[in-house]
Amino acid sequence: MKNIAYKNGILIFKLSIQDYSESVVYKCMYWYLGNYNVEITSDFNDYTVKIALKNNTDFDEEELIVRLKNDLIDFKLREIINNETANLRELITAKAFANYDFNIMEDNNFEISDPVGFDPNDIK
Repeated sequence: MKNIAYKNGILIFKLSIQDYSESVVYKCMYWYLGNYNVEITSDFNDYTVKIALKNNTDFDEEELIVRLKNDLIDFKLREIINNETANLRELITAKAFANYDFNIMEDNNFEISDPVGFDPNDIK
């Protein structure tokens, strides 16, 4: 976070595009929409974020800045882990479906049963 300013009840700061992806910024700021009005704009180098409390009362900007910094770290770490484990998730998914017999649906020789006693063949 850089160029942090607080004026007229609005917290304004910049985030470097090189440090934070658009996904990280929007996911992080989404969680503030319940209590705050959030506006995000971007140029070639930075995202500019404006945050104002919805009920027009003052808020502790220092506490908000600390929360924002922690949340940005959280979402950036989530993105890093997601990127690093993408191949592993794909392998697990592929393995989960590797032994599935897709021909069972084509044969139509399977029986539907229900332990409660419902017989789908009785439906007319």
